[in-house]
Amino acid sequence: MSLFSKLGTLLKLLFLRRTRRAVEEVERLKRMINMVDSTADIEIACEEAYRLLDEYADMLLRGEDPAALLPQVKHHLEICMDCREELEMLLAALRVTTV
Repeated sequence: MSLFSKLGTLLKLLFLRRTRRAVEEVERLKRMINMVDSTADIEIACEEAYRLLDEYADMLLRGEDPAALLPQVKHHLEICMDCREELEMLLAALRVTTV
């Protein structure tokens, strides 16, 4: 069953039964479709983004625009919740150690 036919089936379930499971599944599929839709021609994997996170975080803390110098990292952080959370933890740790 294709992604779109599954989405259609789940939408029908949502409107007919309005079950919590159907609502959650539709939301999950919407996120997946948005992720596919927001893919760039050139993307980096988590490993490469992770390798550059310290540089990205340092730039943010210095008030620079890391997105201008590391646009692929910025894009990756927009679509990857795990790496975004890693950046937030890194920033929190750096802020504590610099105060």
